Amino acid sequence: MRAGLVGFAGSGKSTLFHLLTGATPDPGKVHSGQVGIATLADPRLDFLAAMHKPKKITSATVEILDTPGLMPGSHGDNPQRLALIREGDALLIVLGAFSGNDPAADLTAFREELFYADLSVVTNRVERLEANVKKPRPDREILAKELELVKRVLTALEAGQTIASLGLNDEDKKPMRSFGLLTDKPQVVIVNSPQGEPVPEKVQALAPGALAIDAKLELELAQLDPAERAVFMEEMGITDLGRDRIIREAYHGVGIITFFTAGEPEVRGWNVERGGTAVDAAGKIHTDLARGFIRAEVTAYDDLATAGSVKEAKARNMQRLEGKDYIVKDGDIMFFRSSV
Repeated sequence: MRAGLVGFAGSGKSTLFHLLTGATPDPGKVHSGQVGIATLADPRLDFLAAMHKPKKITSATVEILDTPGLMPGSHGDNPQRLALIREGDALLIVLGAFSGNDPAADLTAFREELFYADLSVVTNRVERLEANVKKPRPDREILAKELELVKRVLTALEAGQTIASLGLNDEDKKPMRSFGLLTDKPQVVIVNSPQGEPVPEKVQALAPGALAIDAKLELELAQLDPAERAVFMEEMGITDLGRDRIIREAYHGVGIITFFTAGEPEVRGWNVERGGTAVDAAGKIHTDLARGFIRAEVTAYDDLATAGSVKEAKARNMQRLEGKDYIVKDGDIMFFRSSV
């Protein structure tokens, strides 16, 4: 899973990247973007580790791409800057709320940039298709059908609507995936504002569920040792840090859930798409597990936490054998039986 940190220059985007990933922003990558890995803090992983005492603990992660900041007031090369995240899964839109900035106006302007960038891509495709359907080529009918679809998409974008408003079927969605339309990606809106200030009402109206964070302050806190951090947080009345909330919202926005594998060698969290099957989950670990899939031993996390031990969970018949079509649930603890 890859999420793109996007926003106007000066929004505090790179500071947030440092906070989320622990990677220091590299000035040499200001135009090409910088990738870092954000670890998802999960108390369920801690519980499993305390139970199994493994040699290794591995958290689920999300890849974060810090994209170049856009220049407000002129489209300029903004579409090229945004193109870096077309293959990403979600947008983390960062809005600055310092020095009298209007984050609601910035959000509106930024979303206009997304539409402008998508219009550029779709318009170019329409022009190429129109030229090709005039030629006597064997795939002319296929291209003509795609042209009709892409023109519908272009009309929607020109009206300020995303392709979700078109209600496309699965067959029609296939040719659109290669476009990587930015306006079609899940969005998590983050207001970078002084500690304690809530998300402005105008931003909430535009993006329900938007989050507020003081990225600079949290980065300073993250660099303290845990005991000192706890003292500072208590003195400042901070009970919850925004970093983990942002990563969790990125997961939820994309439709990612976490399942676990647990034993003495390793306790590990894995990502799988919501609605994914047991075979999909097995494939996240190794393609051979999916290829030779027989059954999955599954225990719900809440059941294991209630039982207190694997042995007791088995005694209470909380462990189940599931087939390849089983839909994985968030928090499932899984062991795969495979013929390979």
